[in-house]
Amino acid sequence: MFEDSYFFLKKNDNQKVILKKLRAKNIHIQYFDWKMISFSHQDKLLLKAGEYLIPKDFSLFEIQNMFQTGKTITRRFTLIEGSSSINLRMKLLSNKYLSGEIPTLMEGIYKPDTYHFKYGYSRVKLLNRMEKAQNISINKVWKNKPKDFILRNKRELLILASIIQREAKSFEDSKLVASVFINRLRKKMKLQSDVTLAFGLNINGKYITKKMLKSSHPFNTYFHTGLPPTPISYPGKNALNALKNVKNTNYFYFVADGKGRHRFSETYDLHKQNINLWKKSKMKD
Repeated sequence: MFEDSYFFLKKNDNQKVILKKLRAKNIHIQYFDWKMISFSHQDKLLLKAGEYLIPKDFSLFEIQNMFQTGKTITRRFTLIEGSSSINLRMKLLSNKYLSGEIPTLMEGIYKPDTYHFKYGYSRVKLLNRMEKAQNISINKVWKNKPKDFILRNKRELLILASIIQREAKSFEDSKLVASVFINRLRKKMKLQSDVTLAFGLNINGKYITKKMLKSSHPFNTYFHTGLPPTPISYPGKNALNALKNVKNTNYFYFVADGKGRHRFSETYDLHKQNINLWKKSKMKD
């Protein structure tokens, strides 16, 4: 009797090494028994390297069969919506179950989702899967764009979705934030988004100063008209789908309501009132 046991089978482990490692897991198998049972398999016993979880009370035949069929542990890697390339690089490097180098990471192009892989899986291959999945999502939105869409190409779609991702948490807010930015782009108004400047300066958006708002930094959408030069995050399905059928509104402004959502307004006067409401909510915290 023994409990479920984690077992790592290296590529060049011979049968005697395997039995020694199994004994260390309190799984005692004699070499003669191992050899005799190995002949009972339909195919020649060829063991596949990798991570295994050996269930308690598994027979010797079942253990060998598991090693031969390569029923290894499946691991997961999750890219969180709104993450940046810095976050992704750190997460890839800290995952000891992945292998290989990491290429230069681009913002926005990888789809936030959970991906399954086996021990030793290539980081490059994982990134390729994530990029392919994001392309599929972008293509679906672009295919359904309206005829009068203000965004000129899929790259601009990705950039705006990445901003919406950082601005809004809920899908309802995402749709309204998208309408604000689309309305501003149509009127050639500056986007005036804190999250773009915070990304460009690599700072927390809470610490943006008036001096920063006047800077000519390429990600300062208070200074420059139009979209920033690159995406600022990895947008998920809510942010992208908010641009699929853009909600028709007359909103040009929004501000946090202090409760995780936003207040939207058509005029600057109403926007100032909403800002005061936000300030009052902060004073209560």
